[in-house]
Amino acid sequence: MRRFPRARSWSGRQRGIGTAIRGAAAVLALVVMAGAGHKADAAGLTLPQLIDIGVANNRELQAARQVEAQARARLLQAGLLPNPRLAAGTKNEPTFNFGGEYSASAGISQQFPVAGRIARQKDVAHVDIDLALEEIREAELKLAGEVAAGFYRILALNRQIAARDQLMAADRKLLGVSRNRFKAGEVSELDVNTAQLELQKLDQERVLAASDRTKQLGELNQLLGRSAAQPLALDDTLPAIDRLPNLVAQQRQALERRPELRSAILTARRASADLGLARAERWEDWTVGLGVERSRIAVDGLPRQASSNAVALSLSIPLPLLNQNQGKIAEAGSKRTQAEVRIAALELSIANQVESLLAELARLQQILVQYQRNMLPTSKRNVEIAQQAYSNGQIAIVEVAQAQRQYGELNISYLTTLHQYFQALGKLHTATADYIKPVAPPVASGNGTR
Repeated sequence: MRRFPRARSWSGRQRGIGTAIRGAAAVLALVVMAGAGHKADAAGLTLPQLIDIGVANNRELQAARQVEAQARARLLQAGLLPNPRLAAGTKNEPTFNFGGEYSASAGISQQFPVAGRIARQKDVAHVDIDLALEEIREAELKLAGEVAAGFYRILALNRQIAARDQLMAADRKLLGVSRNRFKAGEVSELDVNTAQLELQKLDQERVLAASDRTKQLGELNQLLGRSAAQPLALDDTLPAIDRLPNLVAQQRQALERRPELRSAILTARRASADLGLARAERWEDWTVGLGVERSRIAVDGLPRQASSNAVALSLSIPLPLLNQNQGKIAEAGSKRTQAEVRIAALELSIANQVESLLAELARLQQILVQYQRNMLPTSKRNVEIAQQAYSNGQIAIVEVAQAQRQYGELNISYLTTLHQYFQALGKLHTATADYIKPVAPPVASGNGTR
């Protein structure tokens, strides 16, 4: 029997196409492995290192640290007594009376607090220092959370770009196969155009993702106190998706460490200190004066009199009869009540926030498990089935492309969900103040003393 060259050529092309499809499927398998793997490049900066750099170099944080110096300056000022006052005076009548009568005096006076005003002012200033330190810790925690969000965003974009690169490589092979079959008259131009459009669509998506990564790197550099265009190499290692921590333990830690809650507790303590100061200020400072006086009198008909010297001692005591600082006392009491209500509101809000984040992590974990155990393996199996069917001439190449595209899209969706998981994880670490060093809990409000 005569063998037709065209039939032999078609069989060879079929085997070549099958090899190309298997190669594309292998490439797609690498996409999933790259997306699901926890470590890609460990040569760059880790998240803790980035947070340390940001805390040390961020310009806004450096400015925020000045509040501590300002609070310590107020403490220095609060411990100072009023300046003494020097007084001098003279009286004479040379123009109207030539008898030589005059008087001259000089003295110094000093105000003294008698109800512990200085001590109460220092109590307030001490609390202000603690409040300033918590304000700095809150700024550090906010910065750490922003650095973590940017870090995980860049890692997700790296994986999405790599996934699209692999998908584009697979689509290029399919496009080449489609063109060869079009030249052989086995498929229509529609198949070639479809493959070309799929490739161009992936290329546009990659360009947008790369542009987003450049923007995110610039913003992360800004948080680190560096120029936006400065190169930044990141450790591409993702944390393992471990078992979620205990809710009660996480809520307890958040309530102990969150700077805004600690500030609210300190604000209540400051209100108590203000109340003590307002009560002390009901008695204004007493004024003690000490001076000397020299005088001479003139008596008609008598010889010039000798000058006389005297020592003067004075004491001035303001009486709290009309103004007993009632308004300031009432205001301080109201502020303390307001702070206590805010503490309760913050405690509830923080506990709910931690619970909500843990619930979100649990949901995302379930979705990731579905991707890893069911959806991705099933989609990969569909690619293998489509490849085999195409090799047997049972389906068109567009169906193979569709199966591969579905596999790639599922992988990108998996990476997007993985990114959402790590963003939620970063928010949980921020909510529990894991990113900053723990310090001793503030003392609850009491009588205003330190």
